[in-house]
Amino acid sequence: MQPRRIKETFTVSMTDEELVRRAQQGERRAFDELIVRHQPIALALATRIVGDRERGQELTQEAILHAYLSLDNIRKPNSFRAWLCGIAVNLCKNHLRRPRVQTLSFELLSGGRSFDSLPLSDRAPQPHEVAEARETHRLILAAVAQLSPANRDAVLLYYFEQISVREIASLLHISVPAVKGRLHKSRRKLRDQLLPTFAELQPRPAAAEQNRSNQMIPVTVLDIVKPDQEPDHRILVLMHEGERRLLPIWIGPYEADSIALNLQEKKPVRPMTYSLMAGLLDKASVRIESVAVSALEKDTFYATIHAKCGEDSFATDARPSDAVALALHTQSPIFAAAEVMDAVGVDIPADMQIAAPGTGLVDVLNIDPEEKERRLKKREEWKSKSPQVRREENRTKLLAYLTESGSLSQSEAPAQE
Repeated sequence: MQPRRIKETFTVSMTDEELVRRAQQGERRAFDELIVRHQPIALALATRIVGDRERGQELTQEAILHAYLSLDNIRKPNSFRAWLCGIAVNLCKNHLRRPRVQTLSFELLSGGRSFDSLPLSDRAPQPHEVAEARETHRLILAAVAQLSPANRDAVLLYYFEQISVREIASLLHISVPAVKGRLHKSRRKLRDQLLPTFAELQPRPAAAEQNRSNQMIPVTVLDIVKPDQEPDHRILVLMHEGERRLLPIWIGPYEADSIALNLQEKKPVRPMTYSLMAGLLDKASVRIESVAVSALEKDTFYATIHAKCGEDSFATDARPSDAVALALHTQSPIFAAAEVMDAVGVDIPADMQIAAPGTGLVDVLNIDPEEKERRLKKREEWKSKSPQVRREENRTKLLAYLTESGSLSQSEAPAQE
């Protein structure tokens, strides 16, 4: 009996690396000692992830079996604890991913469910996104593996397993300040090690921030132009009246129509997008101080909205069309960066006079007279029909549109016996 006690005492005093080597050579007591040391933290992790201690015990036992069968594949024997916990975590995640049958009540099956009552799945990641994510994960894990065993355990538990500092202190049998110290040292070392590799991924200022000028020129909306050859686009024309210069910007038809309606002081029956935004900002006590066409990069304009909420001021990036439309709805001043105006501004000839803003907007909102007459005639014919006929025609046309687009298809008739 005495030799056995000596051998057991000798085994307990060994490091994890020595125990792994002995276990790989077939010494069962060495593996048992590893499990005695590290099973509690693996069980705590599993129980936390699945939310059930009994299920966590089952998954921990399964993780121990996996570890025993794969012991020859461990790359870093001195990291047995992290390796075992990693196996347990993966088993727990696989357990949670298993499909479960959801029984719906008869009321839900009969009446349907609201859109927000069920999660809408995200789009599947593209192959290049998966490859990039895997490579990033590999590089980060490689950097973490170079930390000291104590710091590595703290990093894996905190950042990879999302365990709180207090729980880590309890699992590792150290104080909370000690955990924070390990995390601080690890972050500093990982930053120094990974920063050169991921330098291109560091956040850069937006183009509007990079090229923003300190000199801003006040401008007003002169007109919205609807070119004949580009029916789906409009030209927003901003003007610096003092220097008789124009800043033309291509924008979409919907934003242009909103700007045109505002300049003509026409209010739709129901609030449109920008009037809704202005109303929400007003209810939230957010005041738009100014908007600016702040930069031009690769033929793309950038705008900035400057706002204030209480004592806090902030700026946000925006499209020029959105910024100008919102400025008109909130009666906020509009500016343009001096270098933007210098780069693409158009001088107004000296022999030309400037009319009132919005003079040319009549062609933006009006439709072709013949098209307008055709629509009026069709609407009169529609009104002359009974409500039942109109409802049936609309339903028939809707089904025809969906069938043509492929959203609906005619089912095959059952075979006659």
